[in-house]
Amino acid sequence: MDNIVKVEDLSKTYTQGHEQILVLENINFEIKAGEFTAMLGPSGSGKSTFLNLIGLLDDCYSGAITLFGNKLEVLSETKKAELRRRHIGFVFQFDSLLPEFTVLENIDMPAKIIGKGDAGASMALLKRFGLEAIAHKFPMDISGGEKQRSAILRALRNKPGLVITDEPTGNLDKHNARIVLEDLKKVNANGAAVLMVTHNEEAASYADRVFHLSGGKLVETRARKI
Repeated sequence: MDNIVKVEDLSKTYTQGHEQILVLENINFEIKAGEFTAMLGPSGSGKSTFLNLIGLLDDCYSGAITLFGNKLEVLSETKKAELRRRHIGFVFQFDSLLPEFTVLENIDMPAKIIGKGDAGASMALLKRFGLEAIAHKFPMDISGGEKQRSAILRALRNKPGLVITDEPTGNLDKHNARIVLEDLKKVNANGAAVLMVTHNEEAASYADRVFHLSGGKLVETRARKI
């Protein structure tokens, strides 16, 4: 398997008043194609900051990040945006579905943005995950679990090589959380690498590899099988 994410000596500092706060310190990390990786850590440990750097939502750091063979430090903002749209899917704690559009339209939105909208392809995704019954409903008319599952399908719409999830079960009860985690396993089984940050040990148990982030340091606590 090839690395699709490689992080070398990554550090991130925030300025708070006159104080410099080190959030991430000399982190080295990689994800290979098809891996499901979880990152545990308490609130405020820098998990979301790390995801934002990997997901091209933040670019203030020291060290090096390589995504899909591209060194981010030399990419233009236009190239970064294209890389993000075409190769990375995002799932956050809150679904962020657009309320004025149906589930089907929400799922197809990423494809429309790059000029490849196709309701048939989006419906095929819904059918693959057993959600075709809610295709023409609006977000206000479906459950929290259905919203989060729809957000996962939206993240998959452009067939990304990497799906980044930030506390994807944090807003769900145990039953719906389990369904969402099974969906992520299915996403991974279909070929996409998954990087999930969570504070939930049970959620992390679905991953192939588990890391713990604390005090700016990243430690692998369950390694990939050889």
